[in-house]
Amino acid sequence: MKIALELTSALDGKSRTIVAAFPDFIAFEGKFNRSVAKFETELTLTDLAYLGWHAEHRLKKTGLDFESWCVEIESLSLGDANDGVIVPLEISQPIG
Repeated sequence: MKIALELTSALDGKSRTIVAAFPDFIAFEGKFNRSVAKFETELTLTDLAYLGWHAEHRLKKTGLDFESWCVEIESLSLGDANDGVIVPLEISQPIG
């Protein structure tokens, strides 16, 4: 499961795509005590923001806490998962 998020910085207006992946969903469930299975009917902007923040934090693209990170985001929307960059650790290594 992955969700691509388009983020626009409030500081410089630049857009970037971040892909929330399995570890981010697990962290979400632990933090909010809600199943991601309920996203279909109960998805909030805070849910998406937390996934975006956690993904950037996990990938060491931000050292900010969640609240501080939110202040630096001008807009957030669902993106195209194909636009997201997959880091090398998420790519299967060739066998043989």
